[in-house]
Amino acid sequence: MRGRSFLTTVSLAVVLLALAAYVLQGALSTTRATRQQSAALVVDQKFTEARIAVAMQEVNLRHYQVEPSVAVLGRFTQVAGEAEANLAELGESSDERIRKDAEGLLTGQIAYRRLAEELIAKVADSDPDYMQFDRLQVTPAFYSLQNDVDAIAHSYHEYAQQQVTRLRRTQGRLLVGTAIGFGAGLTLVAVIMRMMLGYQRRLVERAADSRYQALHDPLTGLSNRTLFQQELQQALDRGGPVALMVIDLDGFKAVNDTIGHHAGDQVLIEAGRRLSAQVGSPGVVARLGGDEFAVLIPSVSGLSEAVGLADRLVAELNRDFSIEGQLAAIGGSLGVALSPADSADQLFRHADTAMYRAKRRGGGVAVYDPGTDVEAQDDRMRLFADLRVLLETGDPDGQLQLWYQPQVRLSDGQVTAVEALVRWRHPTHGLVMPATLLPVVERGGLETGLTYHLLTVAARQAAAWLAAGWSCRVSVNVSPGALDDDRFAETVLATIDVAGIPAGLLCLELTETGIMADSGSALQTLRRVSRSGVAVSVDDFGTGFSSLLQLRDVPADELKIDRTFVRNLAEGTPDAIMVRSSTDLGHNLGLRVVAEGVEDVATLTRLREMGCDYAQGYVLSHPVPPEELRDACRRAEEVAGAAIPVAD
Repeated sequence: MRGRSFLTTVSLAVVLLALAAYVLQGALSTTRATRQQSAALVVDQKFTEARIAVAMQEVNLRHYQVEPSVAVLGRFTQVAGEAEANLAELGESSDERIRKDAEGLLTGQIAYRRLAEELIAKVADSDPDYMQFDRLQVTPAFYSLQNDVDAIAHSYHEYAQQQVTRLRRTQGRLLVGTAIGFGAGLTLVAVIMRMMLGYQRRLVERAADSRYQALHDPLTGLSNRTLFQQELQQALDRGGPVALMVIDLDGFKAVNDTIGHHAGDQVLIEAGRRLSAQVGSPGVVARLGGDEFAVLIPSVSGLSEAVGLADRLVAELNRDFSIEGQLAAIGGSLGVALSPADSADQLFRHADTAMYRAKRRGGGVAVYDPGTDVEAQDDRMRLFADLRVLLETGDPDGQLQLWYQPQVRLSDGQVTAVEALVRWRHPTHGLVMPATLLPVVERGGLETGLTYHLLTVAARQAAAWLAAGWSCRVSVNVSPGALDDDRFAETVLATIDVAGIPAGLLCLELTETGIMADSGSALQTLRRVSRSGVAVSVDDFGTGFSSLLQLRDVPADELKIDRTFVRNLAEGTPDAIMVRSSTDLGHNLGLRVVAEGVEDVATLTRLREMGCDYAQGYVLSHPVPPEELRDACRRAEEVAGAAIPVAD
């Protein structure tokens, strides 16, 4: 008995010693596997962050091409620095493979950044060759870098997952071995398992969060372009009718420029929320970048259902946004395209083309039409090419014309100023109006060149009138982007000198949004021009978000009340209050006040009673060619004289 007890004791001791050794070995294996797993996940995270930063460079680079600004350039520089910092940190790893991969990607990143910065410089300088440079050098460099970083990040992600699997196996063996032992060992193993499983769950959640961040927009939480394209392709692969909508926010830049980028972010978040609430499941809403969104309806009954939803989405965007105690009024231009299409990319192009047609019409919904939109897209390309040649050659045939709309002085009914409005008498397209011309100019980066050309035409015309004995001030619309040109002030002053006219005969009209967008260099440029005697007019007043502080600092001579507030001037109406308040504000700031969009005699009379200085609109005259202007001015003075009796 004692011998059996001794044998049992010895056996138990051997089992306990074996179990202890097994537990110790298992703990060491688990610790080693955990350390390897943690290191692998850290490396995976760094490469993933670098991949996201590389992608965000491209997003900000494209955003800069559409909206060249210091803010967008700053975001590009920030994400470029983040990508290079992550890769440089990985390049210091003791692991030779990680070091070589990081150094190779860092070399490609630096090369791409240099090309991107060169492209940014070309865009900023309005270099017409920037698109070719982008297509031949920048875009291939980005895709090469993106493919490399995707492949490397994917390989390290797989390696991290292998370490997770290895850790699970080690834990399993430790659990089984300990369970065969005694209850205390089982309890200990259970505790260890709970701790390890918790750690593993956090690691898995971290990996899932990294994947989520890579496929979702960090601001709105919506799907990003990459995930949206995957979901679109899956919907097309399943067959059945698919509806794709591309949405661009109208007036969003004004929010950023006047209230601030933080307010702009809040508008984007709220816009995403409104769109998601209307679309519901199984639809998908994505933010493609900037102020552009996309909606996917993976199964739609037909065009009427898609258009009905599109109308509701635009209506939601047209509702005022309350941002930091201020109301921001934006809108939406939405393009709809339905499958079938040759590819997801083609369906995207269809919806995008329809969206731009909606934008040209002033917002709302447009459905892709194969005949109209393909022809319109081709026409835009031809118009852009023709316009660029015209501006480069100086328009020798005078195709780019200015038509003029009289401005009547309400104190005596006389025409002393006109507004110049561009028309393009194209040899094949006929008379191209601003609604068609200006989108081509803006998308092609020709705003500054066109502004300079039209200033020259207007100055020559003012000189011709002056030589004929008529002194008439000419207002010319100036693109906000032209103020960013270092040569703007010199060009304006040189144009006046060459034409030989007094500086006061030229008035530069800039929209309220554009003139308030830059409190630094733009205002300095305007002050320099204003000191020379050239007048400055704040156009479309009331449609932006300028503060009195901003308006005080602008070297303006004139305030133009937007036509939207001149429609109903009956006593007590919001429009009447707005016009009266704007007139008083302008006078208190020492500015002359012009009301545009006057459509009837009653409004003309009411404006004079309110103290408005000048008026223009169809009731007086439509824009006319220069050879018809004197007759148009006489008719306008007759209308004004009959409606506004002049005191003796």
